[in-house]
Amino acid sequence: MKTKRTGIDRQLLLIGLLFLAAIALAASAFARPRAAAPTGWIPVNAEVEQALKPLEQGGDEKKPVAKAAQVHEKAAESHAASPAESRSSKPADVVKPKAGMGKIDINHATAEELDAIPGIGAAKAKSIVEDRKKNGLFRKADDLLRVKGIGPKLLEKMKSSIVVQP
Repeated sequence: MKTKRTGIDRQLLLIGLLFLAAIALAASAFARPRAAAPTGWIPVNAEVEQALKPLEQGGDEKKPVAKAAQVHEKAAESHAASPAESRSSKPADVVKPKAGMGKIDINHATAEELDAIPGIGAAKAKSIVEDRKKNGLFRKADDLLRVKGIGPKLLEKMKSSIVVQP
């Protein structure tokens, strides 16, 4: 009978230890500090508050409504376009800077314009355009790393000459 009691005691001890470990894990999960929000990130609540401020201030109520209708129409137009069209079409408000006049938008520049970027020749410019057609617009400059022949060093050299616009 002594052996059965020892087996039960071991099981109770093991269950107790596992229970304590579970409590310790749960406590460590809740005790972690929250990660800081990414730079430039605005909570949705703040965006909504900014959008509603003109309505709360009063004044001409037709202007915000008209602006909201225009935004809605633009969104509907962009969703109506096919994925291939939306990747290749340029927004009307995006102005491409010419070589030597500022930064070059890598999402809308031609291969010839991309060739003006330091460290980019005709072959890499063509690769950037092909990658853009295949994978869609670049969301950030670091997305250029997916293009064959562009590494971290070349990207750093290019960053002062490029801009990424949707």
